Amino acid sequence: MKNPKIFLLTLIGFSLFQTIQAQRKMITPEFIQKGDTVGILATARKVDLKSLQPAIKLLESWGLHVAIGKTIGKEENQLAGPDWLRATDFQEMIDNPTIKAIWAAKGGYGTVRIIDRIDFTKFKKKPKWIAGFSDITVLHSHLNNMNIETIHSF
Repeated sequence: MKNPKIFLLTLIGFSLFQTIQAQRKMITPEFIQKGDTVGILATARKVDLKSLQPAIKLLESWGLHVAIGKTIGKEENQLAGPDWLRATDFQEMIDNPTIKAIWAAKGGYGTVRIIDRIDFTKFKKKPKWIAGFSDITVLHSHLNNMNIETIHSF
């Protein structure tokens, strides 16, 4: 190590940065309630409507309504339609005031290809829950950097 003082200062600076980041106030979207609508879409891999039936029935048993995205049942190679369709579907759901939460139905690969197409202006004013795992980690990271909580889950 050429300069242990530089290394030590860098380590201290990184530690302080992490502490400050951990203490920032996150914005919690409104909790969903009976009668609210949850949107289900695919920002990445393709998924068919039949395989979503157990999840739809579960949400409905909780008294929630379900809005199925335009990407469900679509197919372009391994993806749930072309990038423009997946971006548009997500954009419409985050901008739709009647949809209170969005559930990305499947991970895989593809969300990173659409993240820069999404306009989060309206969403930041009235955030809603975004749930999913795997490939949509890019959405979690993007929204967490805006100090908005998300749900990393199935």
